[in-house]
Amino acid sequence: MSDIEIRGARADDRDAVAALLERTALPPDGLDDQFGDAYAVAAADGEIVGAAGVEVYGRAGLLRSVAVDPAWQGRGLGQRLTEERLRWAAARGLDTVYLLTTTAAGFFPRLGFTPVAREEVPAEVRGSLQFAGVCPSTAAVLALRLEAPCASP
Repeated sequence: MSDIEIRGARADDRDAVAALLERTALPPDGLDDQFGDAYAVAAADGEIVGAAGVEVYGRAGLLRSVAVDPAWQGRGLGQRLTEERLRWAAARGLDTVYLLTTTAAGFFPRLGFTPVAREEVPAEVRGSLQFAGVCPSTAAVLALRLEAPCASP
């Protein structure tokens, strides 16, 4: 197996991430709005094989576009990318990360996410493209409270 590098996304990764979302049947809507520092990618031999992003809305985040190329699924990349983005969110002072899913409601609880009612999600997050119409109203809503990273001595 090739070595996988998990790193922050760069501007020149945008097209590869959009193609990955298409291959994994995830909506690209809003990708350009917060692409860059808010995203991480998994690269194998220079090819983007995974991605995850966090849209920031005040002190809340919306985890989105957790995608792994079908040929690379089952190797823990989704978990590694999600954990990396959660660290990123905590380091920026976010206190809760939300997500919507129609296919992975069983995956995210293993990472500490719990189901919540849509009404519990802050209005700013509910106003995102994902909540406002990209994801169906039947999508599961989950949340994870973050702990602030410890300061180094």
